Amino acid sequence: MPKVSYIVSAYNRPASLPCCLWSLKVQTDPDFEVIVADNGLEIAHDIRHQLAVCNLNDPRFRRVDTSNSENPAWDSYWSAEIAVEHEACGEWLCFPSDDSYYMPIFQEALVKAAEERGWDLVYCDMIYDRRLSGKYATLDVQARVGQIDKTGFLLKREKWIGFPHKPTVPGFSCADGEMIAQLVASGVKHGKVSEILVVHN
Repeated sequence: MPKVSYIVSAYNRPASLPCCLWSLKVQTDPDFEVIVADNGLEIAHDIRHQLAVCNLNDPRFRRVDTSNSENPAWDSYWSAEIAVEHEACGEWLCFPSDDSYYMPIFQEALVKAAEERGWDLVYCDMIYDRRLSGKYATLDVQARVGQIDKTGFLLKREKWIGFPHKPTVPGFSCADGEMIAQLVASGVKHGKVSEILVVHN
């Protein structure tokens, strides 16, 4: 069983995906699997997603097609749930976006802190894109809606409850923050590594 399952959402940014995948490949803790949840609707994108995985030449990485579902798999939350339920084997879950990338120490630092402190949910600060402030800035990550992003936390698989209130039409969603809020309200032990270890474009 791998320590971490990274469920990478891939839709329509095949040029960004390789950067994300290579940032995972060079993690200082190599005990992981990466599942590219490909919910792209264009064959050209699907081919490039598959090539990005194949070019890594690494059996820890694989692509799964999550676009042929009754659910609106164009959405990263729906797609991630399909991959978790049918593919993921790790003790921990993480949900990279295809336009994100990770510092090499991300997994090692977060897992170590969580194991030492008995946390089931662990997160770190991140550089966030211009959606919130109009410029790239540090997101002071907290375990609540609007202050956390699915790209920047690890969650114990046994605590997984799915993403609540997933969107049924394309658009902005806080399903990740809503899941975190429910977990915290239920008493899940959690904490933060106070380093900037993720970038989400």
